[in-house]
Amino acid sequence: MDDSIAVREFERLAKRLGIEIRYTCGGPSGMCTIKGKPVMFLDRNLDTGSKLRHFITGFKSVDLEGIFVVPIIRKMLYPEDDTC
Repeated sequence: MDDSIAVREFERLAKRLGIEIRYTCGGPSGMCTIKGKPVMFLDRNLDTGSKLRHFITGFKSVDLEGIFVVPIIRKMLYPEDDTC
């Protein structure tokens, strides 16, 4: 899967889960909690591969039990799980 497609799939997943994505100009990127709500910060100047790595790292801490996740995205999050 193309990295830009994977980023869009993570954006869709975030929307379904109520995770706000804030694209910034500079500064750190990653997942955090603000006033009890999850927020993913991403530097818009990062290349697509770096954005994807931040999504993967951030979403590993999200409980996805019972949530449909596109199989290739699930494989990126849990590469050791060969049930995908």
